[in-house]
Amino acid sequence: MGLRTKILLIIFTFQALVFGFLTVIFALNEAARAQMEMRRDGELLQQLLADWVNLLPKDSSNEPNWGMLGTRLQTSQIVDDYVVVARREDRLWVLAYKDFDSRIALRDEADRFEEVFRTGQISARGPSVIVPFRSSTQEPVAARVILRSAVSKSYGPALGGIVVAMATGTIFLLLVTYIYVNRTVLRPLTVLIDGAERVAGGDFSRKIPEGTAYDEMATLLRTFNLMMDRMEQYQRELQDEIRKAQQKITQTERSLFHAQRLSTTGTLAAGIAHEINNPLGGMMNAARKLQEGNLDPERQRQYLELITEGLERIRAIVQQVLQFRPKPFEPQSVAVKEVIEKSIAFLDHRARHKGVEVRNEIPPDLPPVNGDPMELQQAFLNVLMNAVDACGTSAGMVTVYGKADNTAVRVSVADNGSGMDEATLARCMDPFFTTKEVGEGTGLGLSVANNILENHGGRLDISSTKGRGTTVTFILQAANGLHADPPKA
Repeated sequence: MGLRTKILLIIFTFQALVFGFLTVIFALNEAARAQMEMRRDGELLQQLLADWVNLLPKDSSNEPNWGMLGTRLQTSQIVDDYVVVARREDRLWVLAYKDFDSRIALRDEADRFEEVFRTGQISARGPSVIVPFRSSTQEPVAARVILRSAVSKSYGPALGGIVVAMATGTIFLLLVTYIYVNRTVLRPLTVLIDGAERVAGGDFSRKIPEGTAYDEMATLLRTFNLMMDRMEQYQRELQDEIRKAQQKITQTERSLFHAQRLSTTGTLAAGIAHEINNPLGGMMNAARKLQEGNLDPERQRQYLELITEGLERIRAIVQQVLQFRPKPFEPQSVAVKEVIEKSIAFLDHRARHKGVEVRNEIPPDLPPVNGDPMELQQAFLNVLMNAVDACGTSAGMVTVYGKADNTAVRVSVADNGSGMDEATLARCMDPFFTTKEVGEGTGLGLSVANNILENHGGRLDISSTKGRGTTVTFILQAANGLHADPPKA
């Protein structure tokens, strides 16, 4: 039920109760006034009947001539109908009547006649009045008379007029009240509701009309427009703050990524230096022998081949370092197996130094993924380094395997190292969180790898059991674009 209907029902109910109460009061007052006038007219009639009876002639049995009384009543200008009754031998006798059926009169109003004979009081009820009086022989007599003035004074027509007047007034006041309430309350509320719905939808462009009034509703509309202005201003300010915060987050992510890349490069620097120093030492020894000049041609050829092999090895190591340098983000179709092989080659010395075997079990038919090869190599290298470090210095095993389904390419790096408990697993991808000794890790490896995967429309899935090892699964979208989100810049 709408607010208009409720207000209309409330107004109608209230006014109907008020006017109904007034109608009842007026009707009761009118009935009381009519009865009072009937009683007064009955008293006058009682005196008139007593005078007429005393003037009636008597017959041989000293009985008044009631026929002449009937004639007088019938010719009277104030009597419309009548019946005259006497009580004889405990019975009611009809002495005279006009149009009344005497039997009906005695049957229907016997109780009233008996009451009048017993009390001697006038009985006025409705349009009829029963008047007691005495005949010339002092016999109790009563006349039931309908006065012409009583017919004209009946409160029935007056009551009908009152009801019509009250109903007309009720309808008129109801319409006036509804029009006023609709104009001053309901219509502004409808406008206010429409404005609130627009604000809820984020539209602050259209203000609601305020009008020229200065009542509470107009003040509410003006206050609502002021609230809309402030909310629009706050929304603009909030959007500016969000944009600035996003820019700061992006800059921070870039800084963390570069810091972790530098940390990874520094960690691998020792292994790279060892890889270069080994052939470099042999080359220096061969060069010194050649400088002495006392070698036969076969030995000279062997030393020259040793120097050439060492230089080729150093060139290959430098080439790997150059491939690891930062490049612009250029999404393309990337062969996962090739990226894994380069990442494993980069940490080969670190793995051999720790006595950890790294197995590449990526199937050759694994579908390519869409992304940047250098970014993905960075992510795989971070996870592989963590896996090698988790195996400690004992005989460890790191296995890289993969598979593809209809939605994604999944590459897993599993180790048999120390594993993680639930608390460590819950925080392992938080920036700067690490379980390594001070100076051995930055706590950025998994965080940066996860950011790279998210920028490629994928994610990392990590499962681990304390004392049994850890498995990190890379979930990437295939290069065919099925169910894939485009990589972020």
